[in-house]
Amino acid sequence: MINKKTIIFSIIGVILFIIAVFTVSYAYFSTNIEESGNNKTVEGKTAKLSTKFEDGEVIEIENMIPGDHFSKTFSVENNGMDMSYKIVVNELINEFESYGDITYVLKENDAIIKEGTFPKEIANNEISDTRTIKNGERKNYTITITYQNTEEDQTSDMGKTISGKLFVKEL
Repeated sequence: MINKKTIIFSIIGVILFIIAVFTVSYAYFSTNIEESGNNKTVEGKTAKLSTKFEDGEVIEIENMIPGDHFSKTFSVENNGMDMSYKIVVNELINEFESYGDITYVLKENDAIIKEGTFPKEIANNEISDTRTIKNGERKNYTITITYQNTEEDQTSDMGKTISGKLFVKEL
């Protein structure tokens, strides 16, 4: 005779197995990321959006001195239905004490769409507002991070770093 507990645990096990199979299948068919050769081009593709980072998605700034800037270029292309997305920074580390002196400008097709102080911490990791892209459209982005030269003593920031990974989050 089969115990009720055995039947319940068997049903739960089968349900968990089915969920795991669907999750792995969806991830396999919806995401494809590859790194090409020595130029460190990183491409990410989903069923709808294709993202290409010219020098990889990693932001890594070390030993910045006042007046220095760092730029990263990437593109987003849509090969499906119209979509909305946000540009985010994952794994953000900003060690600068006077982080208000670190600014950024985000451009879309050479037009400024967002600028401000590069955050020490980002709520939801977002550095852009919601963007929309139509089917067949391609948008080029450049983010420039600048360490502003001010009249204040900035020696406390010597040797500090900023790092993170740029990512395009579909909404």
